[in-house]
Amino acid sequence: MDSGFTDAVRIHAYLFFNHIVRRIFPNFDTGSIGLRRDSWLTLTVFAISTILLPAVIKETFYRKNMILFDSKKAIILTTFFSMLLYALEHSLSFWGIFLTMIWVLSLSLSYTRTRNIYVVMTAHFIGNLIGNGSDVIATLIYWLS
Repeated sequence: MDSGFTDAVRIHAYLFFNHIVRRIFPNFDTGSIGLRRDSWLTLTVFAISTILLPAVIKETFYRKNMILFDSKKAIILTTFFSMLLYALEHSLSFWGIFLTMIWVLSLSLSYTRTRNIYVVMTAHFIGNLIGNGSDVIATLIYWLS
């Protein structure tokens, strides 16, 4: 089986698992924030800052620049550290950090296996496009109806 296909399946499995855990514990605070989308300007900024930019900027910083391939131990330690920092940047609560580390594990594993940052950037972009792109579309439908 193709490694890219396997990585895509793994990423979707982790995202699905994360979704199920959030459904099981709906009242746990994830520490996430919401961005306003009440004008064309804020919707455009929301779309750019949550769909396009994170895939490039975050994957370059948290994966490409932080994960070292010097030894197996270095890979494990720097991967864990980059996942923790990524989770801390995404959430303000223990539960949110834990859930973020679950779904970011798939991105980190994909990068350490392929050593190709574009694979991870593409997966991150697709996830953002599905998650935040649906918010943009729903907002546009609401405004235009």
